[in-house]
Amino acid sequence: MKITVFNGSPRGRISNSHIIINSLLEGAKEAGAATEEIFLIEKHIGYCVGCFDCWSKTPGECGINDDMKNMINKYLESDFVGLATPVYGMLMTALLKNFTDRMLPLATPHIHKNEDGSFYHEGRVRSFPRVFYIANSGFPGEHNFDLLKAYLEMQKPVFEVYRNCGEILQYPADDSSTLSNNIMQFKNSLKTAGIELVSNGQVSQDTVINIHKQIISDEEYMAGANKEWDEELKNNDKR
Repeated sequence: MKITVFNGSPRGRISNSHIIINSLLEGAKEAGAATEEIFLIEKHIGYCVGCFDCWSKTPGECGINDDMKNMINKYLESDFVGLATPVYGMLMTALLKNFTDRMLPLATPHIHKNEDGSFYHEGRVRSFPRVFYIANSGFPGEHNFDLLKAYLEMQKPVFEVYRNCGEILQYPADDSSTLSNNIMQFKNSLKTAGIELVSNGQVSQDTVINIHKQIISDEEYMAGANKEWDEELKNNDKR
């Protein structure tokens, strides 16, 4: 089994998204899967220009010569694909949105209608990987994900992770504090999710609940975040 996660955070290897992905893939690897995390910020992927050549002149092939062809191959070679993003402007990052836009060659121009009245383009390939999503937000609370959840609901993902207070994951988990223990429990739950995904093809509801348990109170997180920014601004004024 192959699991590939495309990390859409501009912070790449130092991102909160990577911390989440790393724990989940650790479990998947332990369960026997081949795993890979791809940092989109490190790839050269141009914007879709809406020429539709991938539907007419060169069906299934984009005319832009960049890294996207290899990314599509990695996508199709996978059994499960994860799409990960921090919340930017209540939605995904431009990096991840651009990546999904460039998946257009995998569809045909033919339009079909769903029973619910919505429309879609039929897929060009026989089978697609099953997709899961990972999102984290620097805000406390749950409403930061409302727009993203509405979008992802249409994609019918096999599994979703929504982590608020995302910056807390940068906290050094090397002591016995309640916060460190909560972070470790979160990572362990992600590892369990990776194991279950490989072993069962899905993640149990108990594991989903554990993943979304509160790590820190909204008030404590806000106080710490605001204090850090106040100190940062003061240091900048002194320079």
